[in-house]
Amino acid sequence: MKTSLNKHKRSAAGLLIAVAAFAAALTGCQKDFEMDLPLAVAARELSLSKEAGSTHVLVYSNGEWTARFTRNVKWASLNKLEGYGNHEIVFTYAANYGISRKVGVVFQKGELADTVMFTQAGTVTEPSLAFAKPAVALLKAPSRIFAPIDTNLRYCIDDVEASVTYYDADGVPGEPVPVVTRAESEEGDDKPQAQPVTPWISEVAITHEGVSFAVEGNEAGSTRLADLTLFIEDAEGTATTSVLSISQGIAEPSLKLDSSVETYEGYAQQCTIPATTNNLVPYADQIVYDITYDTPVEEGNEWLSEPMLTDEGLTFSLTQNDSSEARSATLNLSYADALGASVSAVCKITQKAYPTAVDFATVRGMTPGEISLAGYIEGFVVSDPASKNIVSSPQTGQYAFDRTENDRTVYLESTDGRYGFCLKFATEDDNTLERFSKVRLSLDGAILEKKAVPECYTITGLTAANILDTSTPDEFKIPVKTKRIAELTDDDIFTLVSVPDLEIMCKDGAYTNCTDGYSLKDDVNPIGATAPRWDVAPLMCYDKTGEVIHMLTNAAVPWRRFSSGRDLEFYSVVAQGSGTFRGIVVADDVAPVRFGDLGRYQLRAMTQGEIALTEEPFSKTIVEWNWNDRQNDLTPEIGEGEIDKYDATQAGSPDFNNVVCSGNGGGTSEQKGLVPNGSVVLSRQWWDFDKDEGKYFDISFSTQGITGSNLIFGIVWGHGNMNNTSLTGPAHWNLLYSVDGGTTFRPVPDCPIIKKRSIVWWSGTSQDSTPGYTEHLRRLPADCFGKEKVVLRLQVADKVTDIAPSSSASTYPTNLGIEKGTLTPEITAANCQVRIGTLTIRYN
Repeated sequence: MKTSLNKHKRSAAGLLIAVAAFAAALTGCQKDFEMDLPLAVAARELSLSKEAGSTHVLVYSNGEWTARFTRNVKWASLNKLEGYGNHEIVFTYAANYGISRKVGVVFQKGELADTVMFTQAGTVTEPSLAFAKPAVALLKAPSRIFAPIDTNLRYCIDDVEASVTYYDADGVPGEPVPVVTRAESEEGDDKPQAQPVTPWISEVAITHEGVSFAVEGNEAGSTRLADLTLFIEDAEGTATTSVLSISQGIAEPSLKLDSSVETYEGYAQQCTIPATTNNLVPYADQIVYDITYDTPVEEGNEWLSEPMLTDEGLTFSLTQNDSSEARSATLNLSYADALGASVSAVCKITQKAYPTAVDFATVRGMTPGEISLAGYIEGFVVSDPASKNIVSSPQTGQYAFDRTENDRTVYLESTDGRYGFCLKFATEDDNTLERFSKVRLSLDGAILEKKAVPECYTITGLTAANILDTSTPDEFKIPVKTKRIAELTDDDIFTLVSVPDLEIMCKDGAYTNCTDGYSLKDDVNPIGATAPRWDVAPLMCYDKTGEVIHMLTNAAVPWRRFSSGRDLEFYSVVAQGSGTFRGIVVADDVAPVRFGDLGRYQLRAMTQGEIALTEEPFSKTIVEWNWNDRQNDLTPEIGEGEIDKYDATQAGSPDFNNVVCSGNGGGTSEQKGLVPNGSVVLSRQWWDFDKDEGKYFDISFSTQGITGSNLIFGIVWGHGNMNNTSLTGPAHWNLLYSVDGGTTFRPVPDCPIIKKRSIVWWSGTSQDSTPGYTEHLRRLPADCFGKEKVVLRLQVADKVTDIAPSSSASTYPTNLGIEKGTLTPEITAANCQVRIGTLTIRYN
């Protein structure tokens, strides 16, 4: 089929030369000049903008002439269709909301003709035109079919053309037969082509919603094939096409639903009853649907609507059943073809009453186990489905963690902000909840789990079917909940809380101060292990009163540490100031973080931006050792002070409080986050077996002239050196203080023992070891202010130490090593070590 213009132009010889001469005469000569040409135009190609407008065209002739369009169009008009002699016409055009288009105006005088082509730009520069389905299978009876299309050509649909290609019995196609033609042709070049079969598709009509066409009955006794092609060309000749493959067999109507009785929950929903047999989809608009309600309803209050037969089966919509009783209706559908064959199906549909609202307190008061409750809870989603820091990944094997738990977990906060639930969906796909959306959640069939200390509740076994309703996310509807650390209670667990006046204790590291060589290898951590030892790490924060809380950050979080591409030895990714931490309060006891003095509650940030510690630090540092200079000495990096190690030997030690590995001195053993000589190791036999008491080391500094509300001591430490030969350092330490220069020592009041933990190592790693050094903070008594010399003493409290556990994969949960050993005289100083990454004294 020809789709481009056939332009038949017959012009007088030398016409262009004459026109040029005429133009020159008008501009270069003052005397009168008469044009005496049979027929001419001033220009043959005119470009128009996509906006509406008009333009003038000059016609030169020595007699009568006529004007007409090359084809009928709705978007353009002429102010006159005939004239005499030299004249002008006005071409008026509408705005073009489709693709670029063109039309010609033919001027004719007798047998002479000349054409002016008008090309108008369009709003649509990337046209789309596609059948909703690429193929349709029809029954034998004659019918009229409607095939939906998806297109952005609504405003130029009149320019879409169509043709049908028929196939013979051997599958050989014939020439396309035009059925809808918009070609700009004066003489009708589209002539019918010889076909391999008698055409059986006719009456094709195109709208922006779809194409309808008539199909004759199939008397051939076998399936026949054809292609219906839609196409449109822009002004440049670029074509956009779509093809519908049509097959017509010899089958009669057939339909069988998978079920004739269905019951649905009371919420508004789209329902589908599958069909085991169904060849009526192409005739869905011709099926008769009849709904009979058991209890009659008034017009406009129909609760069952929009029945439609689709490829999936019978679909329909239900409104929410706000009555207190279940309701029922019978849905009948029937179809009869033009030959009299008919088919029908019926389904009894019952919808339960919409669940009643149940408050969070009621659910918390239920007995743990399967929930049998015809009710729903309503709350705000405060976790972020895009975050990889929602929950700790449970350990599923000796060196395996289930990271999908993160994407299946949601924190739901009550509408008043008082309580929260941890929700566990069966699969990641079931969890479709958006952050800050308001949700109604059915609990029927779910499992309620309760943890007593601290008291918090998890609901598991949820699926997408439990989600009754969700609203558009709106952060400003979330209750504003601000609490200081000391004000947090068990009721706050799994809710979103803004905790003000926080500051991170260890500022010279990352959000995960640990060895990434022992976390899972992935895009975030390309130097990780395929057999990981950990998947979450804590970082301590404290407030102006000296209260502490740990933030937990998963290894899959991309912002937890800068990439190894940064050429920086000691650079902090953590916020350096103070301010508000907005996060989810959790009570995480998943190994290995349960061994680190993590307190009753922890915080999880959903985004890095919610760690808004953007104000100036509220604390001032008196003295700090962090060994960021990698020097094996006891000289503080900040302020003045002394460490008296007594007879302990001293050496450089690995540290984890860094952002990237430096490449200096570590060789192949240096791993991301592990900094050689970034801390100090003090080795000795730390128990005096003769006196049966622990040995110690002292830290001294001056607070002369210093006053304040709080004075704190912080330490980041551990033992173990990426192997299992140095685990036997003492685990429990007491903190003593002296304000008389070290003459007398007293225990720091309200100061529990400070634990020192073993870090992970490669072979035989204990399942309860920690991914890095652990952080501890203690408040010092007020009488330590204003003293010329304060001495702090860290003294071993008892003979508890760690051991290297067995490494059996089958018994890994019980292969524990923390606090399983006892110091003996046989333990050498080399295997009885203290490794310190940071030691700081601060006040505010």
